[in-house]
Amino acid sequence: MSRRHVTTAVTLLVLVGILATGAVIGIRSLLAPISEDASDTPSSCSTTAVRKGQRISARQVAISVYNAGTRAGLADETMGVLTNRGFQRGEVGNAPEGTRVKVVQIWTSRPTDAAARLVALQFGRSVKVQVKKTDLGPGVDVVVGDGFRRLVRAQRTIVVRNAQSVCLPTPRPNS
Repeated sequence: MSRRHVTTAVTLLVLVGILATGAVIGIRSLLAPISEDASDTPSSCSTTAVRKGQRISARQVAISVYNAGTRAGLADETMGVLTNRGFQRGEVGNAPEGTRVKVVQIWTSRPTDAAARLVALQFGRSVKVQVKKTDLGPGVDVVVGDGFRRLVRAQRTIVVRNAQSVCLPTPRPNS
């Protein structure tokens, strides 16, 4: 084999290696869960105390939305319509592995959570708040499934039945 043929073979081998590496990286990126830009996602929330009989509004409530279905972008779309109603943006992502939700579930870690009740009303009076030990993200957790289509007309304030606190997102410092 001549020197020219060896050089051509080595060059082709290097190019095939680069192509294969690019394909692997591309497939991993394509299959990776979609996450929001870290600058848009609060790292935590600060609590604001509210008294019995006081009203809280959507702008005082942080929400995190998680997709438990197979429709790509469902959590992000749902977050968009809820923030258009005034709710504060928490996290957006996929629900934990094995989570089964047909339409929508509202999760909170507190049994008497007025903020969670206000969020649930946005999806209809039949949607009940579920108390879970697992807190997925800042504020009230909204878990949507493939059956979710749209919000209903609903009030954007609610009267607090028991003194409690609501979660307002704490913005990350600009880097």
